[in-house]
Amino acid sequence: FWCDVERMNNIMKVNFDSRTELGSFSMDITKDTLMVLHNPNTLSASQIAAVLSQQEGNVKAKCVLDGGKSTKTNYYDQLKQDAKDQDSSKNAEKTERAMSYKYPRPTVIMSGILWIVSMLSLVGDEPWEHLKWVGLASVAFGLPPIAIRALRTMKRFQFDDNSLMFFASVGALALGEFAEAAAVVFLFALSEWLEVRATTRARETLKAMVNLKPDKAQLFNPENKELIEVLSSAVPVGALVAVKTGAQIPCDGIVVEGESTVDESSLTGESKPIRKGPRDIVSGGTLNSGATQLMVCTTASAENSAVSRLIRLVEEAQANRSETERIVDEFAKYYTPMVVLAALLMCTIPWAVGTDVGRQWTHNGLILIVVACPCGLIISTPVCYVAGLAATAQNGVLIKGGAYLEAVGRTTHICMDKTGTLTNGEFALLHLKPVNTDTFSKTHILQHLALMEERSSHPVASAILQRASNEGVKISAEMTVKKHTLLAGEGVTGVIDNKDVYVGNERLFERLGVLSDLPEPLKKEVESWKQLGGTIGFMSVQDLGIVCAFCAADGVRPESAVVVDHLKKRGVGITMLTGDNHDAAVALGKQVGLSVDEIKSKLLPEEKLQHIESLIEAPAVGDDRESSSVFQCRKRRKVVLFCGDGVNDAPALAAANVGIAMGAGATLAMETADITLLDSNLEKLEYSIRLGRQVINKIWQNVVFSIAVKLVVLVFAVSGNARLWAAIASDVGAMILVTLNAMMILPRTSREAEPHDSPKIKSAVPPPPNESDVFPTTLSENATSTLFEAP
Repeated sequence: FWCDVERMNNIMKVNFDSRTELGSFSMDITKDTLMVLHNPNTLSASQIAAVLSQQEGNVKAKCVLDGGKSTKTNYYDQLKQDAKDQDSSKNAEKTERAMSYKYPRPTVIMSGILWIVSMLSLVGDEPWEHLKWVGLASVAFGLPPIAIRALRTMKRFQFDDNSLMFFASVGALALGEFAEAAAVVFLFALSEWLEVRATTRARETLKAMVNLKPDKAQLFNPENKELIEVLSSAVPVGALVAVKTGAQIPCDGIVVEGESTVDESSLTGESKPIRKGPRDIVSGGTLNSGATQLMVCTTASAENSAVSRLIRLVEEAQANRSETERIVDEFAKYYTPMVVLAALLMCTIPWAVGTDVGRQWTHNGLILIVVACPCGLIISTPVCYVAGLAATAQNGVLIKGGAYLEAVGRTTHICMDKTGTLTNGEFALLHLKPVNTDTFSKTHILQHLALMEERSSHPVASAILQRASNEGVKISAEMTVKKHTLLAGEGVTGVIDNKDVYVGNERLFERLGVLSDLPEPLKKEVESWKQLGGTIGFMSVQDLGIVCAFCAADGVRPESAVVVDHLKKRGVGITMLTGDNHDAAVALGKQVGLSVDEIKSKLLPEEKLQHIESLIEAPAVGDDRESSSVFQCRKRRKVVLFCGDGVNDAPALAAANVGIAMGAGATLAMETADITLLDSNLEKLEYSIRLGRQVINKIWQNVVFSIAVKLVVLVFAVSGNARLWAAIASDVGAMILVTLNAMMILPRTSREAEPHDSPKIKSAVPPPPNESDVFPTTLSENATSTLFEAP
């Protein structure tokens, strides 16, 4: 028994879960010992020993060394200690972060006080003139951090705002303008702090998304049946956690005990609580808002839960730069060195004419350096994206970056899938008509349909399975389906009882050449079903031909017609793309306000893709001109958006300029899409377009204002009517104003931007991760080794 590695491997596979319980094992034949790597939280050493002892041969297994108990610190005690350690470190970090932006640094405050004192030297009388030397002390407090950052930048042969302020302050010191130098140093340091303060609201909103992930969990200890507080990251898959009233659910899981309401607004933006009970799926990061404790069996680790995937996408979105942002940065990249070169010439050549002329032009050159600082121009773009991404994330719309936020604001045409997008995606089987019950009974039909559709993810499959369940149809163990294959845009095929079976739409059976064999009365009945706007399907069996026809109908989303109407009024073209027959598509299209010309039916996935590509390649109306790269983002281009929810929609989502997935749809669709409507509410689509346009307008307001301010200061500088401190003050003021202008994108309250009277759609709960994703996370962190031997 102890020498048969293959047999031992089979025992381990049959009795233990490789995802959550058992990692690996090794056998020492010479000593009759077995070393097992397992998770003591879900599988104890005594359980392993019991399973081994129950095998044939009556060989008893004895636990020699239990890794879960042999360490000095008990496993669960260590989990509790880890939770306490994180509490103390997190509190210290939170205090430090709060202090970092609540008040300026002490050196900045001292620099400011000394600068104000040095400004009294401008009074001009003899006693006051000496106060200009106080400006040196102000520079001494404020300049070192600026100088360090400037030198680091110049080592890379680049210029940034720190370099420019360093040049300006050193130049003012060289001219003996100590109060002016102090003004540059202090006002620039103050501007950095004000920038952080001004953008804090947007940053904190995004940070709140990151903080959705619960830190702690109440883990059920199977050893003593107690609840212990541990880090959520330490909770393995398959463990039981208690979620008390008002507590966050730490990981994705299934409710095994208790019935309560769960607030999913952190994921979907919808504040209406959802009732959850045994066997219902819950998502990590959501809140138990009811009055009853829930016991949840985890199906994913904290790092693979829905909220963690949401957080990762939000973090990636902040790093995704848009075309406008790149253009502004590119402009600043060339603009700054050119102005620095001009300022250098102004500060050097005029000295050849005379000292007075040299001083005057050097002063003007220093002002030009301050004007060249592009901080206000550079911040004008990203701060708008941060505010926009925060506002959308706050309302259940996940956008993968500023580039897509800008693109959705420029949308000129939207292509929508029918099922699950314009409709609820919740089908009901309205009609099931056998062709000949003598040769193939209704029970046999439902058995075959259920076997064929149980592996399909299409909503019609759920309707068929539900109908079979309602009628009490049982599938015998002898009935199996082989060679089950998905036929894209047509249906499925497989082999049952050595006969080929096809289930699908009209297109499939026209291709097979058997649709014409349908009896005339049934043909007429099928035609009448099309007026209902439902999906028509058939099933054929080898040697029998078509054995049945069925019709499954799906309800139109309550908001679809209103959203379509509003988008059309905004000048956005809309086309519905569907694989359904023409009559059914037209019947549904009329319900949402689409004309026959705006409906494309009987499309395969590749035909949807081709239609979108043809729309993208078609020139926009009035776009018959060329423009430079800098202003290309203002050119009227055709931006095509595709909105869908199924696996078949993934190619179209990838091909469109912007792909939007419904949160309740297939995981592949959400991964491929650029934007996800987490609660599958189409009103959020209209909201995203409206917000995208607002962000674009704010960006151009900020860019134009920043450039205008610099031009005004430049005119005053050339005419000799500007002071250095006034130039830096205007630059700081412009930066603050563009930041505040961008902050107007954020809703005044957490729900202001949420569409009113939004109907509650089935919330999106992503499925648990694959075994390959779960196993390394759960066992690598929590595994322990236990040694067994045969006595």
